[in-house]
Amino acid sequence: MTQTSTFSPSPLRSFTRIALVAAICVAPLSEVKAAPACWSLLQSKYGPGIEKAVDEADPCTKVPGLDHKEKFVLKSLDLCSAPSGVQINARADLACKSGSHGLLQATVSGELEASMTVDIGACKVTDAHVGVNGPIGQLLSSVGEIQGLARSFAQRKISEICGGGK
Repeated sequence: MTQTSTFSPSPLRSFTRIALVAAICVAPLSEVKAAPACWSLLQSKYGPGIEKAVDEADPCTKVPGLDHKEKFVLKSLDLCSAPSGVQINARADLACKSGSHGLLQATVSGELEASMTVDIGACKVTDAHVGVNGPIGQLLSSVGEIQGLARSFAQRKISEICGGGK
């Protein structure tokens, strides 16, 4: 993964666009001072579109030494109220495969957990965190500053959505 690349252009953009539209619908909840209210995007009317976008995405092509995904399953995607906007939390199982063009094949897997807080009015990511455990997490740590890459990737996608997908 290089700093100038993005994961998957169309499906992930659709997924992020759906999540942001849903976030705007839940934004009024952010003013509630009680415990954060959360809403499952997978259980909403947006669920099928999100699952389709995730199914079409192949983040493994950006992982060094891997060719394609073996599995990318979104286990949860929740939208929660946050003091400064909305928070999007996601958990997914990810398995990437290498060697599709050679004799040896290897699969590297792990669980991805990500959270992002978005100030809807400013169209700005105010906080982002990505954690990946298992062997794939070790491989991704070799990429460098994964947190900075994740945050800049998220901000680019949010900016595209706010700008109408330009």
